[in-house]
Amino acid sequence: MNKKNHKKRNTAVFIDSENISSKKASDIMREAKKRGVVDRVNAYGIQKDKSTQSWAKVARETEGMKDIRLYGGPGKNKVDQKIKKDMMNVVKSDSNIDIVVLAASDHGYAPDVEKLRAMGKRVIVIGEEKAPASLRNASSEFVQV
Repeated sequence: MNKKNHKKRNTAVFIDSENISSKKASDIMREAKKRGVVDRVNAYGIQKDKSTQSWAKVARETEGMKDIRLYGGPGKNKVDQKIKKDMMNVVKSDSNIDIVVLAASDHGYAPDVEKLRAMGKRVIVIGEEKAPASLRNASSEFVQV
């Protein structure tokens, strides 16, 4: 068997679809795969939010990507809170995950990125030019797409 197939699936990817365009999906996946073997990819959005529904199509076309739609209308930080909760749950429940990739450009993630790093995780933030210094500086590495 190919030795490559035996590599530990060590990378979890979390995408804030309210915060980054689905047009960046291939860039996000390429950058994540450069840094580790991807175990899971979750793209989050609000079910009734038309601006993020393009991610549902991307998820159907991207192997291993799960489209997570939250019910109801937009709420203050609803998607952000779900991503933060899921990031922590994944790293606590799966000891293989040592790289977390967060695709977002929102300063509200900075404290959670710092927590993950304090837990010994490498946190790659993939964001757009608008990403604030607080998020960039909290990450192990920032990749602009």
